[in-house]
Amino acid sequence: MLPRLFEIPLPGGLKLPIHGYGVMIVLGFLLACHLSAREARRRHLPDFVYDLGLVMLLSGLLGGRLLYYVQHFEAEYADKSYLEFFKIWRGGLVFYGGAITGFVGGLVYCIKKGLPVSDCLDVTSPGVPVAMAFGRLGCFLNGCCYGDLCDPSYPFGVCFPTDSPAAELQRSQGLLDPALASAALPIHPTQLYQAGHDLLLAALLFGLLRRGYFPRGGGIPLLFMLYGMGRFWLEILRGDNLPTFTGLTLSQNISLALLLVFGALFVVLLVKPLQGLRSASDSFQKTS
Repeated sequence: MLPRLFEIPLPGGLKLPIHGYGVMIVLGFLLACHLSAREARRRHLPDFVYDLGLVMLLSGLLGGRLLYYVQHFEAEYADKSYLEFFKIWRGGLVFYGGAITGFVGGLVYCIKKGLPVSDCLDVTSPGVPVAMAFGRLGCFLNGCCYGDLCDPSYPFGVCFPTDSPAAELQRSQGLLDPALASAALPIHPTQLYQAGHDLLLAALLFGLLRRGYFPRGGGIPLLFMLYGMGRFWLEILRGDNLPTFTGLTLSQNISLALLLVFGALFVVLLVKPLQGLRSASDSFQKTS
């Protein structure tokens, strides 16, 4: 856990703090844009990636922050100024809120600019989980999005400091003695699990995209499907998300909903070219 990486001295004795979460968001955005722009050039598409990426980033940050703010308002923000909403460098984003609004923002941008929507979203789809992976590394540095308790002998368990959100939760549950504990109890590093999952997802999407193994326009639907499946199971190990009335966490509910919606869309995109090919074949047979 390292929320603040370093400070930059300013005139008047002031210091500008550089937060690990924000640095990871920026690094992930730049790397994702670089990879997507290279793929766009290979496909001879217009120079759109950085503008589209910025639109998706800003709309995604807004949506992710808004969903987190609403979800945690009573516990964290009810007695604070509304200006707290804008302090995203401290963390506090819900991925699905950002993913949905980021997708909608990117879709609107492509339509307004007259860009080939399917091709543009396809080449950006592998870069999105790259940015997500860096965001999860930022979560690890920030101490948020932490996992549930694990066995002390578990080799990958981590113990966050006593001033971390995980330690605060453990104290509220009576699991941690504030007078004696030098660190929180070991928990699953779900941030790192998720980052690893996201990088594997990015590699898979790049491979499928390069080989043309999914239908035109299928990149984003496939991304939501595969992410949703992985996120559903990883959510079981999370220690900071309470179940809803369904017995599942909010992210698990959204995972299932998006899996159904984008799964159906992916099937439609997969079947449509086959129907066109079949129609062309029937027409050819009739004329011959």
